[in-house]
Amino acid sequence: MVVTCEIDFDNNPHGTYFGGQVLTGRVTLKLDKTKLVKAITLNITGYAETRWIERVTRNRRRRRRTFYGREDYIASKTFLVGSNLSSQVSIEAGIHTYNFVCLIPTECPSSFEGAHGRVRYMTNVTLVRPWKFDQNYTRCFTVLKVMDLNFDSPLLRVPAHSETSKTYCCWPCRSDPLALQLTVPQTGFVPGQNVPISVLVTNDSHIPVEQLLISFVMLVTYHSKPPSMPNTTSERLVVNTFKGDAVQRNCKKLFSYEIRVPATPPTCFNLCGIIQIAYQVEVEAKVKGCHNNEVVSIPVTIGSVPLSQHVPIQPRGLVPQLDVNELAVEKLATAPDPNSSSPWAVDESIPPPNYQEAIHMRSTAATKSDDLDEPEPVPPNTLSLDGGAYKPLYPVFDIPSPSAPPPTDYTQNYMAERAFVNPAMDVDKDKGTWL
Repeated sequence: MVVTCEIDFDNNPHGTYFGGQVLTGRVTLKLDKTKLVKAITLNITGYAETRWIERVTRNRRRRRRTFYGREDYIASKTFLVGSNLSSQVSIEAGIHTYNFVCLIPTECPSSFEGAHGRVRYMTNVTLVRPWKFDQNYTRCFTVLKVMDLNFDSPLLRVPAHSETSKTYCCWPCRSDPLALQLTVPQTGFVPGQNVPISVLVTNDSHIPVEQLLISFVMLVTYHSKPPSMPNTTSERLVVNTFKGDAVQRNCKKLFSYEIRVPATPPTCFNLCGIIQIAYQVEVEAKVKGCHNNEVVSIPVTIGSVPLSQHVPIQPRGLVPQLDVNELAVEKLATAPDPNSSSPWAVDESIPPPNYQEAIHMRSTAATKSDDLDEPEPVPPNTLSLDGGAYKPLYPVFDIPSPSAPPPTDYTQNYMAERAFVNPAMDVDKDKGTWL
């Protein structure tokens, strides 16, 4: 007997939803002859789980301890045929269609697949058969947190600056410092945008910088919850990276680069209690010889709605006293509608995004290099419609990126002095600017 089950979502071929939307679809069963079952159930679930293994030493004995945690966000069960009390139901041969509806909670975290944890949402159809193993058919869908950068924090529009310095060898052979300064024009971005960065390298040491390495990094923190012992582990994923230029010793150079934000989930700190996701832009100076490299970084926020070009300016004056209810009404009036399938549609200049897989998650979930983590077989409830491993889809925008960050006051003054002394200062768009 051949049984075919198809799970389709209405008007959503990508199977991607935002928190607060209503999930609607249909289940289509195709039978070539009559089938006896106790019931047919439809389960719509959403959960986050973490699990990892560490080696601990106690009483001079090394043992493995497993840490885990779980949070549930959606737990819906519907009987399409039969009930808990039914003993046997006959389903005639042919095509049977069942519609379903489920409200996705607004506070659901975004779908995520990592090495030590995951956030998954899925629909599962189970044919409960008498005296036989049940038959399961599953299709996963992606849920995204509505994170509008325009309403998250006004600091996301402000340029950010970070600097660090390092000396080599020790007294009396200590070198002059190698200083790195990193600047970005803003700290709020969406997938598809380029992050323009300005890097000023002041190498007063006698050790040359062989190469600059620019990276866009995801930082994931996993937590365990009772009944497991509380613990925390972290994961560092290089989402995108490329190689920069070299800087000789006893010289300064200013570089301008751009690094693209690929398909990736939004920043998440407060919606999920066991998985937190953060991002940062890093510049690593790889020096010659047996010396430690120098790294400078700036945290950035990834959202699902980009920053608009025009910021509403309020007139100066006394701020009227508003109570809590008035503030809540005002926020609801200005914030995007969480039930909308296109939360970015409030700005007509933003075109609809396309949906892509997170490439950095594809390799992480498939292989595990840590010998402490035993390889886990892929369970059937993580398969997509075509039978392959499940990969979430994230929106990728095709919008202009912000302009390059302006140089700092110190850099401007130094460049002006150098230009006055030597008007033929070397300027190369690809290699940077010698100072």
